[in-house]
Amino acid sequence: MQKETLPPHQKDGMGGTKTMILADLTNKQVICKTFVPGDKMDSHQAPTDVFALVLDGQMDITLANETNRFGAGEYLTIPATMMHALTCIETARMLIYK
Repeated sequence: MQKETLPPHQKDGMGGTKTMILADLTNKQVICKTFVPGDKMDSHQAPTDVFALVLDGQMDITLANETNRFGAGEYLTIPATMMHALTCIETARMLIYK
């Protein structure tokens, strides 16, 4: 067993978004993504189901034209091809499995 630790908040590129693949599991990925306030992901869809867990901070997530605020420890599953979007409210990290 190899013990892994999530990195502290980091940013790279434009807008402060940081993406890091934590594992690649049989064509599935576990991703840790860091956002800064104001970062947005416009409405989009994924070809597979997506599991998203907010590790810390706050995000507004829109799914099927309904927006909810998610905080640390809250998660959702987004069905394949369903349109979704998000806006970062306060610096946040999200764990995504897709």
